[in-house]
Amino acid sequence: MIYASLALDSVVCALGLEFVEKIDLKKLVDMLLAAYADEWIASYYYTLTAYTIKGQNSEEISEHFLEEAEEEWKKHARMIADRLQDLDIDPPREFSKLWEISGCKYPEIPSDPYDIDGWIIAAVKAEECAIKAYRELYSYTHGKDPVTEELAEDILRDEVRHRTALLNLLSREGAKRIQGRS
Repeated sequence: MIYASLALDSVVCALGLEFVEKIDLKKLVDMLLAAYADEWIASYYYTLTAYTIKGQNSEEISEHFLEEAEEEWKKHARMIADRLQDLDIDPPREFSKLWEISGCKYPEIPSDPYDIDGWIIAAVKAEECAIKAYRELYSYTHGKDPVTEELAEDILRDEVRHRTALLNLLSREGAKRIQGRS
């Protein structure tokens, strides 16, 4: 990769118009690549959910999942890809590589398409993983890389909003299920 030839320990280098100070560039790129992969995987599973679930309120819930799927790849993955390009890094060329580098493998999904709460709970778990990942990215770049810091903050805000919206889609029984998980 391109960054392999750079001095990666506490580099201070001009990247785009800002300065990235005292940051391990390889770690930053790895975090961004994992986040990029996570967004594509979430988009796939949200689309799968939208076209798989059946039962009461499934049309409304499917529409919600399609909207979230679109935001994951059309907004978040694009923002991350743009930042990677600022760093002169290309996204993975092989789709299978996304699963390999993902930090948030999608949780187990129900086999029953009528278990809408189970599908929503899987998505909540995915959002919680994303929230953790973006908090880590924000913390890592805070005060050192203002562009990535702002990106992480913006996407983190969206992921928290997604989790809240998903929790609000749960039935009473689904809310009890998610409260009882460890």
